[in-house]
Amino acid sequence: MITPGKEAGAALLSILLIVATLSVAAVMATGVIARQTELQKLSVRRTHALWAARSAESVALASAADLFAASRLPASDTGEDPSRTLALPLDGGQIVLTLSAQAPCFNLNSLGNPDPALRAQHMQNFEILLADIGLPGGDAARVSATLADWIDADPAPLPLGGEDAAYLGQDSGFRAASQPLLSPAELAVLPGFTPDLRRALSAFTCTLDSPDAARLNMNALTADSAPVLRAATGGRLSLAEARRLIEARPVSGWPDVQAVRTAADRLPGAGEALAGLPLEVRSEHFTGTGTVNLDTGSWPFRFILRAGDGAAPEIIWRRFGGAA
Repeated sequence: MITPGKEAGAALLSILLIVATLSVAAVMATGVIARQTELQKLSVRRTHALWAARSAESVALASAADLFAASRLPASDTGEDPSRTLALPLDGGQIVLTLSAQAPCFNLNSLGNPDPALRAQHMQNFEILLADIGLPGGDAARVSATLADWIDADPAPLPLGGEDAAYLGQDSGFRAASQPLLSPAELAVLPGFTPDLRRALSAFTCTLDSPDAARLNMNALTADSAPVLRAATGGRLSLAEARRLIEARPVSGWPDVQAVRTAADRLPGAGEALAGLPLEVRSEHFTGTGTVNLDTGSWPFRFILRAGDGAAPEIIWRRFGGAA
């Protein structure tokens, strides 16, 4: 027989257990609610930051005509930074935006040109660039073929390249992209593109939304970017000859492409080397990089703007919240 005292003790123990269980549940629920609230706040702030980055793009688009006109000014060999940095006020923070013209570059996506003859020519030009920055010839040919197979749409591997089978056998297998690069950062997954090589290439290459060679702004070339001009000519100009042509630029810059070709005709072999090359005296691609600083958070963003005579400016690539 259970005595009344024992029954009361058992009931009290049951009540205490229920209260303890409810307390633990309440604490857990409070923690979950707090985390969900914080996540919701973070999501709202990120959304605000995203739209702030889009606003920065609108500022760049509105400034496109001025950027295009200013890109005819000759580049300086003194290392002076020609970019423009703006601080845009924002409720609860600010946007810091830096706009700069795309430096003369070799378009990595030209290695995926659908025309086999053009693709072979672009690969040869890329190998010249690789050799000029110090990569041995055999390695340059292998790296060039690897990138071409990674970008092109066909499944047939080049002799020194590799398609899906070259990557599926790895521990974490994957397929070749078979599409243009969105960013040079994608080179990191390709064999042969070591960190040192990627750093060396960063000053001379870009990833444009076209399988064609980049149009070179002759007013933006410097002695340091002579390898880009030499590669564009398929090696018909030596580095010394490329630098001489760049140094022949007027102090106020080339007024038009014909002026460039006239000056090149005065230098031995330069006129023939430039024949047929897509030249410009202004830039048509501009890069915007910046951060949205909102409350205690900071969100990086990057975009590429295309502008030109008679064409409406447009954003052709963007990334928000991550490395470019």
